[in-house]
Amino acid sequence: MEVLLPDGERRKKWKMDGITYYFKAGKLCQCKSRNPRLREGRKKDGRKLVKTSAQEKSIAVFRMMVYLKRYYFQQITGIPVWDMAPGVAGQTRLTKFHHANAEACDERGLANYPAFRFSVGPLFRPVNARADRQGWVISVVWENREDRELSRASDWLRVGYFYDSYPTSPRLFPGVVARREECRAEFTIPDSGLASTETLHLYLFFSRQDKVAFSESTYLRV
Repeated sequence: MEVLLPDGERRKKWKMDGITYYFKAGKLCQCKSRNPRLREGRKKDGRKLVKTSAQEKSIAVFRMMVYLKRYYFQQITGIPVWDMAPGVAGQTRLTKFHHANAEACDERGLANYPAFRFSVGPLFRPVNARADRQGWVISVVWENREDRELSRASDWLRVGYFYDSYPTSPRLFPGVVARREECRAEFTIPDSGLASTETLHLYLFFSRQDKVAFSESTYLRV
């Protein structure tokens, strides 16, 4: 696959500082170069390889995504959202997460909060969800229009979130906050020593109690 980089240069892959960078399914990937000269970051004539600005940015975004993925999956241990998520043959949960959220991130972390998908799946999302906040206490309401296979009354509501000051650190509220049929919930976000006016980015999603299915997340800013 040949890719047109932002500076107009066409590359399938390139090697810098002992790392081979390449595109797979439109996503930037990396692996260690086998050639000793390339691991030292040298051309054949001995001159040092120099990255273009586009390559520097792509690499920085890739590294940030690696960090964010590791942090995210530490938070959702035991909750197989991305194991259950649809994907093409051979995709791992890490690859599916990366594919779904790469567009929402830049080299500083999460840049487009509404585009981030904390959860994916076939269950119905919270309908007309709204949130109110008093300090770290959050109240949310939503509608449950009917009890059917993809919107069971017993589905659990869970909450992912970011503190605005930490765009690289997605977190999952430690407990289930309500059932779908209750249409409202109140919970307290853990105080991390930040000012109580700190903006919060919330992601509401439903889960089956046996964790075999999930909904896509709904974004709220409070």
